[in-house]
Amino acid sequence: MNKVLTFFLISLFGLGVVSCITIYGLTNDYNKLSEEEKSMILPLKNFSNLEYNKIYKLNANQLKDELKNYPKSIVYIFKNDCVSEFCMPMNVYKDFAQTHDYQLFLVMDGYAHLDATLDQMVETPYFSIDNDFYGISNRTKYIRYFENELLGRLADFKEDKFEGSLFIFEGNQYKETWRQLPKL
Repeated sequence: MNKVLTFFLISLFGLGVVSCITIYGLTNDYNKLSEEEKSMILPLKNFSNLEYNKIYKLNANQLKDELKNYPKSIVYIFKNDCVSEFCMPMNVYKDFAQTHDYQLFLVMDGYAHLDATLDQMVETPYFSIDNDFYGISNRTKYIRYFENELLGRLADFKEDKFEGSLFIFEGNQYKETWRQLPKL
């Protein structure tokens, strides 16, 4: 009887611990946001009058249409709270873009750990990939579709290895991908 009771208690404890774990990154994690955070996310209607305290959902076609308005642009697709050696604070990207005459587009790949980005208080509009436009909830897949559309590739194209997340454009013509900002 003790073995059964012990097993039962361990099982209950195990279920309790597992049910407290929140898994991020499988989807865009919108449903894990507070109501206040959700109110910050808006569909992009156009690129005029963008507010710094908002996040605008967009698809790659909308972005490509806007890119043609600038001689040089950087599109940085990033994960909030990235800890990779290639991830820098947002103000570093903003300062680099301003110093080197690039238009900067900061595009979140999802909303997990949104506060890690917003707490940086960088005065720039943020964008996020509109996974609803692609009809896909799987984060890996909608990011791939967005990037492929942005770069003019077939939707289901898969890279053999990670090339980077800084996409450089002249007008709306893709030029190259950087893993990190160069030291110019």
